[in-house]
Amino acid sequence: MSHNPLRWIARWRESADPHVGLDALLVRADPAAGLEDRLAWLHDLSAWLRAGLPDPGEAPRENAPQTVRLKHLLNVLERNPALKARFAAALRQTVDAREAFDLLIEAGMPRETGFLGEFANRLFAKVLPQPPATDLASLFGVMFPDSGDAALVQEISAENWAGVLSVLDHGEGAAAWRAALAHAAAGAIRSLSVQACAGTLPSAIRRRMQASPDQRLAAWYLPEAARVFADVVENDARGDREAAAAVLHKAIRETLLEVERAYSHLDEQGVSVAIVYQLERVRAQAQRMGELADLLASPEAAPRVLPYFVAGLIRDAHDQRSASALLRQNFELASRKIVERNAETGEHYITRNRVEYRDMLARAGGGGAVMALTTYLKFGVSALHLPLFLEGFLASLNYAATFVAIQFAHLTVATKQPAMTAPALAARMRNLADPARMTAFLDEVGALVRSQSAGIIGNVFVVFPVTYALGMLLVHAAGFAPVDGVKAAKTIDSVSLLGPSALFAAMTGVLLWFSSVLAGWVDNWFAFRRLAPAIAGHRRFVYLFGPSRMQRVAGFLSREIAGLTANISLGFMLGLVPVFFAFFGLPVEVRHVTLSSGQLAASVVALGWGVVLTAPFWMAVAGIAVIGALNVGVSFALALNVAIGARESPGVGRRAIYRAILRRMSEDPKSFLFPRKEPLAG
Repeated sequence: MSHNPLRWIARWRESADPHVGLDALLVRADPAAGLEDRLAWLHDLSAWLRAGLPDPGEAPRENAPQTVRLKHLLNVLERNPALKARFAAALRQTVDAREAFDLLIEAGMPRETGFLGEFANRLFAKVLPQPPATDLASLFGVMFPDSGDAALVQEISAENWAGVLSVLDHGEGAAAWRAALAHAAAGAIRSLSVQACAGTLPSAIRRRMQASPDQRLAAWYLPEAARVFADVVENDARGDREAAAAVLHKAIRETLLEVERAYSHLDEQGVSVAIVYQLERVRAQAQRMGELADLLASPEAAPRVLPYFVAGLIRDAHDQRSASALLRQNFELASRKIVERNAETGEHYITRNRVEYRDMLARAGGGGAVMALTTYLKFGVSALHLPLFLEGFLASLNYAATFVAIQFAHLTVATKQPAMTAPALAARMRNLADPARMTAFLDEVGALVRSQSAGIIGNVFVVFPVTYALGMLLVHAAGFAPVDGVKAAKTIDSVSLLGPSALFAAMTGVLLWFSSVLAGWVDNWFAFRRLAPAIAGHRRFVYLFGPSRMQRVAGFLSREIAGLTANISLGFMLGLVPVFFAFFGLPVEVRHVTLSSGQLAASVVALGWGVVLTAPFWMAVAGIAVIGALNVGVSFALALNVAIGARESPGVGRRAIYRAILRRMSEDPKSFLFPRKEPLAG
């Protein structure tokens, strides 16, 4: 065998196709063969039918290869009745009642009782080689390896489906096989109904699905409705099928409505991934019952309904194997909850008129003045030359205390705005296909960008003179500059446009966004665990401090827990992330526009006013402008991306939203910088 790497790659690709011809497959059609041999034969048959399919990105052809091959197979069998009988018997023996039952209750269904176990199973299935299939349920995903196979199955004409069913009906034992298969499907409905009912019994699920404490859930009636329908199917009482199916469908619809009610409850009182996973299990089981009931209620419609049922099984099977789909599905509500909570906070950071714009300038100026003190405390910590971790920890306390003080003083730091205000925009993303709603949304974007410019101007244009004034005061009081000349020169170089400031500023934008995510997550956790009433009603605390004081503490934490989390987490990330990277020998730093502006002002104090006439100083000024743009831009882009995902607007995708924003910026750039004049009162 050649050792050419290209040859190995070619053989690896070829291994996906067994290169088995139709003649060999027809010879192997043996109903007396063992189960593993028949499963291997069915696998090779599906691979032969799939051979020559177009690539996923290729435009569909008029005569798809699988359609041509299926027609050819049916024609060959039609011309040879004996071969057709053996082929049909082998197919029926492989897809028998027991195998069909397992397939119907397992394909596409979550198999673990908990989220973590399900996620671990899916992750291991991605990275570990899978054993050979020992039943039809495990073979099903192998037979349809691509999610696009569902569309291919639906494209098969009713004529070809009728041909497949005629093959299955050919020969002795076909009628008994059909009856056994119907019994297996009815048994699957029974099994799924019991599982769905049991999934709603735990109090954490039941209370969220109930509209009132004494309500009996529709899911509790599913086993009885399923039993009646299954008995009708097994007794072949054709006249009663539709009535029994109607009762079962009614119970299924009401169960799905109760699942939606539980999701609304989660939206209001916090999200638990474990509860979302259990609700999705109940939903999937109820939907599968409805699909099977449709199939059994009208057997004569099988050629028309079967393609959609099999396609649905394929989609469910792929979703069930996808670890990313599980994460996306179960964290969607958490993202929405984070967005909604941050949207409430973000409203305080958006200015819509000149009065609010001036108020933002004033609050940002106050935040900049506080940050001037933070700048000198940071230099003081560095001057102690402590061990790296201790220095980072003290710097973190300095930043966190500053941000919390700014929060309680109702001031603002510009770079914290975008991560909080993007969700506020997302709350207005419903029905953006309506031009009026899109215009209102773009007006809100303009107000947001104006708010950012006001915040940055207020921060930077106050922190610089206040830091310089404090430095000069210390020079006159103590007789020396708070920052030595060498440190000052390094500081100017560190924020220069010619250095790595842009990269560090982008990373800082990620930290700003992540602090808002943590804020939303903690707020959701606080609400879900019902910590506010737990604190307000804590017997010992109430005995010590009194009920009214504990009520005030609970209310304070409910209002401020998100802000405290965002500020404290951001402070510690700014202080400790560089320490973490230094442990691995990577010289990574953070670049925050307000802190960098204050550090530049302190450097001017140390080096003298003449430094402003030098090129390095102005390169540092340009670097600060880039730092501010990247701090705001990166954090805003990440927050808006999450917000759009949580509030997807039907008919309008991400690209359309971004294009609309850019178009507004090019057509009316002034509206993104200054508030419009209010119309005069008549």
